[in-house]
Amino acid sequence: MKSLHTLLKIAQRKLDELGVEAARATKDVDDLKQKIAGIRAREQSEIATSAANPAYAAMLPAYRLRVRWQVDEVGVQLRGKEAELGEIRQRLSTAYIEKSKFEQLIEQIRVRDDAERLAREQAMLDEVAINRAGGMGK
Repeated sequence: MKSLHTLLKIAQRKLDELGVEAARATKDVDDLKQKIAGIRAREQSEIATSAANPAYAAMLPAYRLRVRWQVDEVGVQLRGKEAELGEIRQRLSTAYIEKSKFEQLIEQIRVRDDAERLAREQAMLDEVAINRAGGMGK
């Protein structure tokens, strides 16, 4: 039984480590999404500025091309992090199932042990009752 408890602790530790890893990956995904949003916001600001200044307006197509390149570059990183996060979540799910199996085994053993203990106690009580009944008849 102790080995099952040890295996449960190991499974829980693995689950905790994967949870931390998933949190980091989620933060990375969120950061990359924020970066894209920041690039887009800057682009909108530059578009508004170029509307008031003809000199900026001439440079706007090149700027927008650069923005598209930046967004594409960050998008590649984002898709990679999202794929990594998906893989971590899959491992997390598998680790949770493994931990649950250990918990179920421990619970089954506990229920079996309790049933055996109750059966032994009942047998002892029955024996005492039989001995008393036999002693009263004499």
